[in-house]
Amino acid sequence: MRKRYERISLISKELSQEAYKAYAGKRDYKRAVEIYVLLAESMCVPDDISNFAKNMMGRLSKKIDENT
Repeated sequence: MRKRYERISLISKELSQEAYKAYAGKRDYKRAVEIYVLLAESMCVPDDISNFAKNMMGRLSKKIDENT
């Protein structure tokens, strides 16, 4: 179980980094939203990453509202 938790934590962190790069670097908001929703709603994701994803979804919604 410990190995599984560590692997899920590592993958979640990498996904979070990919979503942030899509948000900040490439301005690919659709990809960032997809990843953040996955991280925020999955039960196996660690709480700190899930909370970060929820926070970033709030930022993305503001950014999308400003651009439309």
